[in-house]
Amino acid sequence: MKKIVVFGLGNFGITIGKTLVQNGAEVLGVDSNIEVVNSAKDYISFAVCGDVTQKEVLESLQITDYDTAIVAIGQDMTSSILVSLFLKELHCRHIVARAISEDHAKILDKLGVHEVVFPERDIAVKLGNKILLKNALDYLPVTDDYGIVEVIPQNSFIGKTLAELKITSRFSCQVIGIKTPEETGNTESYNTKMAPSAGDIIRVNSILIVLGKLSEIQKLQRAE
Repeated sequence: MKKIVVFGLGNFGITIGKTLVQNGAEVLGVDSNIEVVNSAKDYISFAVCGDVTQKEVLESLQITDYDTAIVAIGQDMTSSILVSLFLKELHCRHIVARAISEDHAKILDKLGVHEVVFPERDIAVKLGNKILLKNALDYLPVTDDYGIVEVIPQNSFIGKTLAELKITSRFSCQVIGIKTPEETGNTESYNTKMAPSAGDIIRVNSILIVLGKLSEIQKLQRAE
């Protein structure tokens, strides 16, 4: 079982903590607000109150016992930087820190933080691209130009095989999966086939999982 410590139990921190617990991790949450800590105890393995900008508080947590430390502190950039610095000095195995600006990210990077995340920016980019991509159900960025998109196929695609549609040669995209509704008729429940073959048929209410350049995926979605 992986052991994770999360510093800062605001919306971002507690959501990460709950998700990790649901996936089998042991999670310790730390926050300076006792009311937040008491609330978090219902969702994560352990929660304690403490000012982690004080190095001795971090030392008392036996940081080296944890696989990953997540610095989820919100808008207080100074506290985020201090905690990240102390975690490096305490030889934390793996540090993930939330950044609120490009400058903040640069400082965290200089400190040697292993992963810097921009949750607000990443969500905004994901949502913006999803809105722009016609019939897109979900969007996962891979690079600035490429992404993995769940696409509702055009009516003209239904009943045809991937070989007949020639999506790779026509649109420079790759269909890496097909989601098909279960035979019960429940369109909320899908069977997913990854790495489909050329002979797989696009059926009614199917969803294509497409990897490619976003501009090419847009062409695919406009295809007749």
